[in-house]
Amino acid sequence: MKPVFCAFLIVLGIGILRAEEKPPSAFETLKAAKKLLGEKVGDNVLQMKCENAMLRPRLWWIRYYDDSLFLKVRSVQMVGPEMTKNIAPGNLFDGGDSNYIMLKEQLKVDSEKCISFVEKAAKQSEIPLHSLNIRLEKPHGGETSPIWHFVWFDEAGRKLGSIDISAVTGKITAVENLKLKTKNIENVSTKSFPKNVEDTFLGIGADLEEFFTGKRTVNKRE
Repeated sequence: MKPVFCAFLIVLGIGILRAEEKPPSAFETLKAAKKLLGEKVGDNVLQMKCENAMLRPRLWWIRYYDDSLFLKVRSVQMVGPEMTKNIAPGNLFDGGDSNYIMLKEQLKVDSEKCISFVEKAAKQSEIPLHSLNIRLEKPHGGETSPIWHFVWFDEAGRKLGSIDISAVTGKITAVENLKLKTKNIENVSTKSFPKNVEDTFLGIGADLEEFFTGKRTVNKRE
């Protein structure tokens, strides 16, 4: 076998192995980006998102608050553990606001746990799950907790539903077109909420917490 052909097979084999590797989770991606950016910027995450992603995203866009830049914002693109783009947006309406920085200690529920739950819930609801739009951010400034926002689509790109999950507790804060089967609440969706919506969310949040962590601190049973 010729050396050139052997080398081609080796490179091809490495490429196949990399393609089959499980992509890093969102929080693992943040750690990789922080190593490349340094703590001064890497700890100031404003937003993390991906669009039209398969169920285990490999490509993420991350926005950081960067005081050294004119608009106080830096955007990086991560593909797996590698940074492929590092830019300073020039749009005046795209500036960074330190009130929206997500604190490290608030980021407890990683993307993998959320996606696993979404897969399970979609299967229970008999909803096809082809691709996802995912966004992690604070919906409001200040002391607001960061929220995961998931939107899922079928093969034709039609939106099928969405769900918001707290990155701190795993509690659901909003759900659309998805029936959730939990220990306390059989079927819950935006179309069938009881009058006491707050208690409903609290109950769902408690069951999700058990699903994510194996422990229950929200609405703990006596």
